[in-house]
Amino acid sequence: MIKNCYFKFLLIIPLLMLTSCRETDDNNADENYVSPYMGKWVGTYSGELNGTLILNVSKSGSMEVTRTVNNNVEEVYSASLQPNESGVINSSVSPKGFVLTGSLKTKSGTWKQYHFRGNWSLKFLPTPL
Repeated sequence: MIKNCYFKFLLIIPLLMLTSCRETDDNNADENYVSPYMGKWVGTYSGELNGTLILNVSKSGSMEVTRTVNNNVEEVYSASLQPNESGVINSSVSPKGFVLTGSLKTKSGTWKQYHFRGNWSLKFLPTPL
C-alpha cells in the first residue's frame, strides 16, 4: 500500500512541474515579443480634412497616435496593432472621434471623423544608432 502511494507521488510531482514550466514559458514569450513595426511612423492624412500623423509603436504593438492640423497638435490618443504580424491597426476612436483603419504593412489606409473621410499614408523613420 505504501509502495503504491509512493509510486503515484513520484508520477504526479514531475507532471506538475512540467505544467508549471510550460506556463512560465508562455509568459516569457509575451514579454519577449517585439513588434516588427516598433518605432516612429510619420505621414499625412488628407481628404475633407488635412494634417499630419505621428505613430509611435511600442515593443508590444501598442501605439501613441499624434494628430496635427496646421502644425498644431489636435490630439494625442492610444491605439494598438492586431496581435499578429499583419500590421493591421485595431480601430479605436480618439476622444475627438478620429478613427484610423489600415495597416502599417501597406503604410496606408483610410480615416474618418464623424462625417469627414479621407486617406492616410505613412513612412517609417529609422531610429539613429
